[in-house]
Amino acid sequence: MRLLRTVLSLTVICLLLTAPALVAAHAELLSSSPEAGETLDEPPVEIALTFDSELDPDGSEFTVTGPDDAVVGSGEVDLDIADRNEMRGDVEISEPGSYSVSWISVAQDGDEAAGEFTFEYQADAGGSPGEQPNTAVVSNDVDLPLVGAGILMLAAGGALSVARLQPRALRGRC
Repeated sequence: MRLLRTVLSLTVICLLLTAPALVAAHAELLSSSPEAGETLDEPPVEIALTFDSELDPDGSEFTVTGPDDAVVGSGEVDLDIADRNEMRGDVEISEPGSYSVSWISVAQDGDEAAGEFTFEYQADAGGSPGEQPNTAVVSNDVDLPLVGAGILMLAAGGALSVARLQPRALRGRC
């Protein structure tokens, strides 16, 4: 009986310690200008990325590279925006081609997300811009061992709770 209480107490303590890591939120990209896969008639002068939560200015940034892999611009968190959920930066694009935007977002809780998308600049694109497939790629850093440990602790706590609630008469028969 004492052992069961000790195990249940330790399980609750472990769950309380791992719970914040299990619910950690990443700052995910909501939209961009230009949009992923968009084909432009005019070169953009600024890139803007909007995220679903506040960003940490110390680690959040993006870089724009051109068709020859040369960096044509970069950006960081726009501190003039109250929500601090946008990154902005100037770009110098003069040549037609495919441009890549690689970003890293760091949420206020320290969790990182990263992604990349492309857009096209076609100087001679007469008429309306063509539709391009969405080429956005997002990757999140997830601490799988910690998540697994949390799930294991939940399962162990549930099993011990069921054993604790089982009537004494049934315990000897099982």
